Amino acid sequence: MRKKNAGPTAESVPVLKRIGHRSLRVPGSKSITSRMIMLGSLSAGRTVLKNPLSCDDTTMLASAMAAIGVGMKWTPNKIILHGIDGKPPHGGKVNLGAGGTPSRFMIAAGALTKDPLTVDGDSKMRTRPIGELVTMLRALGVEFDSDTMPVTVDGTNLRGGTLEVPITKSSQFISALMLIAPFIEGGLILQCKLPVTSSTYIDLTADTLRTFGVDVVDEQDGEIRNLTIPQTRVTHRELEVEPDASSAVYFAAVAALHEGMTVTLEGLSLESSQPDMEAIRLLGTIGAEVDDTEEGIRVTGTGTIHGFENLDASGFPDASLCLAAVAAFADSPSRIYGLETLPLKESDRIEVMARSLAKVGCGVASSDSDIRISPMESSNIKVAIDPVDDHRIAMAMAVVGTKRNGISIVNPKCVSKSYPGFWNDLRNIYEGRELS
Repeated sequence: MRKKNAGPTAESVPVLKRIGHRSLRVPGSKSITSRMIMLGSLSAGRTVLKNPLSCDDTTMLASAMAAIGVGMKWTPNKIILHGIDGKPPHGGKVNLGAGGTPSRFMIAAGALTKDPLTVDGDSKMRTRPIGELVTMLRALGVEFDSDTMPVTVDGTNLRGGTLEVPITKSSQFISALMLIAPFIEGGLILQCKLPVTSSTYIDLTADTLRTFGVDVVDEQDGEIRNLTIPQTRVTHRELEVEPDASSAVYFAAVAALHEGMTVTLEGLSLESSQPDMEAIRLLGTIGAEVDDTEEGIRVTGTGTIHGFENLDASGFPDASLCLAAVAAFADSPSRIYGLETLPLKESDRIEVMARSLAKVGCGVASSDSDIRISPMESSNIKVAIDPVDDHRIAMAMAVVGTKRNGISIVNPKCVSKSYPGFWNDLRNIYEGRELS
């Protein structure tokens, strides 16, 4: 792999030819790290998170929590949080850049701060929706000066109780409320209308709250999912963050695409509750061998890649981009649907992924909630893929580049949002030692 020197910075992705057995441990889960930073920061006492993910999103969230009074220290393999017992002593202003999850989490945290908190982001984040979160917090007594970022949050009159939650554009709004619920007098009961958007991420938030000792009750009553999160004094913890299935899926896909290639994803189990683990499991249904081992998940390419036919990816929309990359080499067409949240991400992910796959030779059609892929026709024409600063598009199309000649990725550093070491780890897949 090499970087082109002419024009915009680009990463050339050569076809993978050295087939063998590779093993790597991807960084900690971004979703779990972010949730644990929130709860460790708002808890009482000293919380230690081992093997957290250090990336743009998590470091910005941690810095924002530090700005409102949390004591914090990063080391190479852990983060130490000196919590504020649910009572952030400072308001002020924080900027979360392009971070959707950290921005929404900080808006919720602003409801707890002693003084008003202004939450801002970059120009793209200022256009992304937060209005549904603002509306729900207003129903709990929180005051806002705007429905878009930058937004100032004043939680002086915050109160707990029961809140009716409509079908939202993002699960992050519900997760944000869940994460502050233990620190609100009386707690919260969230009556969520079904279907809940990206409900697997709500499951993950509930699991993380339970890890911190919060007794979350999750029940369904007809067309309503009731989430009861009681007021709880959350105290210090020492926890390990499991590797990120959202990052591991790219290397699982590389293995699946190359006959005889095996990648062992250390520290991960197929039983993981991370939503994107389903995408790794699905590789085992279209031709790859996917097994749990003592070391981790082992994925081996068999030379067979079937199409996904009609795949509902509503539970793992981010990982669907990687599955779309795999579908480019299948023996039959694929339709991946349930992608309503993707146009609202760092880019319009459906449109950008469709354009990228068409550029490398696939037949592609799409709507605002699905993508239909006819496998790639043979082509060696050199193409530069512009992921529009979207980390997940860049990594998904790098997977394509390991199988199809002539692909380069423009602005490869955009992967720092979730996986700063991605290119180094991909090089290790090319160059890593053979394992017995």
